[in-house]
Amino acid sequence: MNFTHIGNISIGLCKKGLASFKKKDWDHYTFRQDTFKVHEHTRTIPLIFDEDFRNTSPTHHNHYETFAKPLKDIAAVLKNKYGDGQIVRALLILLKMKSSIPPHIDKGNSLELCRRIHIPITTTPRVLFTIDKETKCLKEGEMWEINNSQKYHSVINKSRHARVHLVVDWVTACDI
Repeated sequence: MNFTHIGNISIGLCKKGLASFKKKDWDHYTFRQDTFKVHEHTRTIPLIFDEDFRNTSPTHHNHYETFAKPLKDIAAVLKNKYGDGQIVRALLILLKMKSSIPPHIDKGNSLELCRRIHIPITTTPRVLFTIDKETKCLKEGEMWEINNSQKYHSVINKSRHARVHLVVDWVTACDI
């Protein structure tokens, strides 16, 4: 299964946090688009992230506190569903309007050990996420586990609005 719906969460605080960001906040951190060409049309604000993709001792970044409450709520849902663990990565990822993330396969052991969760914060019905040949339109506030390990996946934003997902990687206690 490529997409597993976990449930819905309130995203009001996330939207409020997004509203506080300026263009410079989105343009400041360029690791993902500099390292992975497929992400050239994205912008990233790291909340919890390490460039070595480790699954222990995660680094909290400047904007973490703005999203601490929503992340705590997300962690409670994930703990209830998957058992004890922790969020080892949390990124806000903006996909520019009328752009795409072309088909690609993510590589790396750390991604195989975690559960990747996408939570759309701002989106439209014109944003489509595809894994292999399965395509979904994810709605705001939905939590989806995305199983794209060793699978081609892509995103297309056909709208005139940027799409922002909160992407969270959960590692269970036995995988830490």
